Amino acid sequence: MKLKNQAGYVLFLNLILITLIALFIPLVIQEQKINYRILSSRIKAAQNKEAVESGLQYQLYFLKNKSKLCNQKIYLDNEIELRLRGEEDSNYIYFYTYLDDVIPYNAEMKLSKEDFKIIDKKIYRSE
Repeated sequence: MKLKNQAGYVLFLNLILITLIALFIPLVIQEQKINYRILSSRIKAAQNKEAVESGLQYQLYFLKNKSKLCNQKIYLDNEIELRLRGEEDSNYIYFYTYLDDVIPYNAEMKLSKEDFKIIDKKIYRSE
């Protein structure tokens, strides 16, 4: 059995295949761009979380060495601005650290006054 005039069908199938490939390639490129943005956002969030945690540690260091609470702003790498605040009541000392960035974070720590033991520590992302 010999088929005649099959060139039109082959040409039509090739055009459909080329069109599907041409539509698929930009989707793959767009997916890679989205994955890159997600990855860079996660890296920035991890940096910000570490920065507010280090702000709490700095406040604890400042309290132990200078015996006073820290209320100031700290600039890290000329990009990250940490706002540090310390408060106290009759039984506890409270540390607060706030980072205002594209991905903002807050951190709070509660210490006992007698032995500077950490009672509660929270790090959370604020919107």
